[in-house]
Amino acid sequence: MTKNFKDLGLSRKTVEALDKMGIETPFPVQYKTIPLILEGKNIGAKAKTGSGKTLAYAIPIAELIAKEGHAQVLVLAPTRELALQNYQVIKKVAPWLKFAIVYGGVGYEPQFNQLKDADVVIGTPGRLIDHLRRGSLKLNKTKVVVLDEADRMLDMGFKADVEYLISATPRTVRCWLFSATLHSQIMKLGKKFGVTDFVEAGEDMPSEIGHFFLDRGNKINNLRILLEKSNKVLVFSNTKRFARLVSERLKLLSLHGDMSQAARERALQKFTNGAKCIVATDVAARGLDIPNVDLVVNLDLPKDIKSYVHRSGRTGRAGKKGTVINLLTPADFDIFRKLTSDLELHVSPWEGRR
Repeated sequence: MTKNFKDLGLSRKTVEALDKMGIETPFPVQYKTIPLILEGKNIGAKAKTGSGKTLAYAIPIAELIAKEGHAQVLVLAPTRELALQNYQVIKKVAPWLKFAIVYGGVGYEPQFNQLKDADVVIGTPGRLIDHLRRGSLKLNKTKVVVLDEADRMLDMGFKADVEYLISATPRTVRCWLFSATLHSQIMKLGKKFGVTDFVEAGEDMPSEIGHFFLDRGNKINNLRILLEKSNKVLVFSNTKRFARLVSERLKLLSLHGDMSQAARERALQKFTNGAKCIVATDVAARGLDIPNVDLVVNLDLPKDIKSYVHRSGRTGRAGKKGTVINLLTPADFDIFRKLTSDLELHVSPWEGRR
């Protein structure tokens, strides 16, 4: 295993930026992909959630891209929250570059201004296409396209949008694809845009996470007790209505699709900066990197295996321990039994252990 970033042949400037971030040792997805990218390869990488995928492409951006005042890098993300998170990470590694953050739900004017001389454009497919058609986004000199959470983008129906955006770039554009899974459709998409090297770097479900269930008592009362025993808690509900109810009853932050983008960003900022708990729908289940979440609580069982994996991946990040507790009703048992069996998880009753 590579012991430090200097072993990857990075410039002093990049290593110093990583040192300032308190990051010294590369994770598997980083030491497996960065050398390939720096050799000029187009790569597709599979890695579990919380494995450091953002740095795996942020570092090559810092190494390869100089300030030129036009869109050299296009980073595609499935959600606004993930686009913002990507921006926060890349900017720390490459602070000398100019950035444009492009997504819907907010006004156009700030984005027009950012796009005029941005070296790195980060955004969601729909608003990016809107800017492309308006002429405020030009991709004719783009050198790199990054597809972040590529499987999620396909799940959300963005395949045609992704293809449209990449078709507007030069034929020589490089493609770096990152995904929690590398199923046949993802690999087909990658190969269409020149991906030649596919890399796997770890399991789908982090082994550092303990999985438990609680099937007694009222869900809201149980959550109140769990909050007393934890430091940083991310709670998931399947519906906006239940998320609002629980957050209002327990006076907690909430995050759901009925909130304005500004309100969602404020809630996430408060949670990141020290608030103990936030109650969210699956809008927050993918891609968010919130440090030190020690507990994920599923008020409702997620609808499928993918959602369970992605929710669980909000804890146990960066090699730390994490816990997932599922609050069950009798009607949940058959679904829960099948879900945990399919994932080959060892699940125990929660007994207040810590």
